[in-house]
Amino acid sequence: MNTHRSATEFTSNASLQPQNLGFVNTIVVNLHGETKELAEDQNGMVTHLRSHWAPLLRPIVLKPQTITPRHISQLLHHKIGETPLSQALGEKIARRCVDLPGPFLLNVHVTLIREVRIMLPSVSVPSKAASSDVFQRLVEEQTVESVDLGKEEQTCLVCLEDLSESSSNNIIRMPKCLHLFHQDCIFEWLRHQNSCPLCRRVPYDQVHETE
Repeated sequence: MNTHRSATEFTSNASLQPQNLGFVNTIVVNLHGETKELAEDQNGMVTHLRSHWAPLLRPIVLKPQTITPRHISQLLHHKIGETPLSQALGEKIARRCVDLPGPFLLNVHVTLIREVRIMLPSVSVPSKAASSDVFQRLVEEQTVESVDLGKEEQTCLVCLEDLSESSSNNIIRMPKCLHLFHQDCIFEWLRHQNSCPLCRRVPYDQVHETE
């Protein structure tokens, strides 16, 4: 089961323009989209999996004749065609311009965030720690070089740091679920719990551990 949630982040920066060179009040709106993928287990523990960020449109350049929420919203509506978003941005931009003496250049950055939360199913979790055979097999069979990760950003799901920047810490790919971790991070976890911290699958079946 997946759940979805949306949010909007608004930031801006302004600079004043020379008054004697014919500059007029100018607003540049940059729209970006960001998708965040999260996983939540039955205990309410949330893990950030990955994020994807990209511009949605080319920068929108506005040169409003009046600095009012309604006028700015109307200009935005002609550009993006979304009345609720246009109205909300018009109000925020107008408030931001109140204390700016003209002429000014206002750069606005708007990020539309879509959060996808994956609800992990309930699974039986072994309570014992991993055996020494598990640690040995992971090192011998599941070690991954950072250069093999490719250009896609990969994050250790325990410490949430970038795996591609690991130089002195080996990377382990779990044999069944293929989730990636720093060796130090996953080994510390396995000393207490013989399962993947994200999906709770055991690294190796018991029959394999005793062979």
